[in-house]
Amino acid sequence: MNLAYALQQIMAFTATLDPRMAVLLFVICAIGEFGISIPYVLESVWLLVGYQLGASMVSPLHLVGLWFAAQCGRQVGAMALYHVGGFGSTPLIRFYDKLRMTRFFSKVTVEAHAFNRINLSSPFSVGFGRLFGMRIPLTLILGAKKKLKTLSMGILIASIIWDTIYIAVGLTVGATAVVKPLYMFFYSLVGLTLIYLITFLVRRVIRHLKPANSSISHQPTLVIEDKNV
Repeated sequence: MNLAYALQQIMAFTATLDPRMAVLLFVICAIGEFGISIPYVLESVWLLVGYQLGASMVSPLHLVGLWFAAQCGRQVGAMALYHVGGFGSTPLIRFYDKLRMTRFFSKVTVEAHAFNRINLSSPFSVGFGRLFGMRIPLTLILGAKKKLKTLSMGILIASIIWDTIYIAVGLTVGATAVVKPLYMFFYSLVGLTLIYLITFLVRRVIRHLKPANSSISHQPTLVIEDKNV
């Protein structure tokens, strides 16, 4: 199997309303709510589908179907974390320990720098908080406060914003630029790699510039009451 054939298969896979594609998006988005992300896959799907929509290779219904599958995955994954958090911190710590992600769990729950600025009664505030890396802490806190509706609406708002960015980029390229479908896949990988690198560098710079004592005294700590005690 040569590279050109493999790329053609990828393009064909995203261009058809295949149930396997919907299941893939559902699973990726569901596990993503636990912080288990697969780089490139979801972003590439939205870029490619947006490109194919702009080039009139797929219908809007195709995009709606895939997006609905992804949204269901996010909602189901968040609900699972929401209910698991209700049993206290011990099950979560054991879960992340089995995945060798205990350090990651501690990081996302302690380093939510702007967490105290989030209005937990506003779905819009929760949605924007999710976009800035506070997905897991917000889910756990809203679970402790029994605000399921606010969480669901926040997920919906954040998804619309985040997904639309990538779909719009692909749509613009597909509608205006003369780019072969196979080349679009390569351009997507290059663009996403640049985004990852820029994000990584910005975070490193912010951590370097922030005083060490400030990170200790002002970082809010997420505490989940263990109901088994």
